[in-house]
Amino acid sequence: MIRQYWLIKKAKEVGSDHFDYKFYTGKVATAIYYLRNVVPNVWAVAEIVIDGDTSAIDVPVDVFEY
Repeated sequence: MIRQYWLIKKAKEVGSDHFDYKFYTGKVATAIYYLRNVVPNVWAVAEIVIDGDTSAIDVPVDVFEY
């Protein structure tokens, strides 16, 4: 995230007339999406892993044969 902060700072420094402005703007949008949509799910996934549900692997192999 520190790198993303640097990109935000760089985007502001170069200005909208710079050839890399769109690139930096895209990087900032990607970082915002990641923070809003991916990071919050990390805690839910961690809880699922910690729970240790083995129901999917406890099924006998025979159920997959047809």
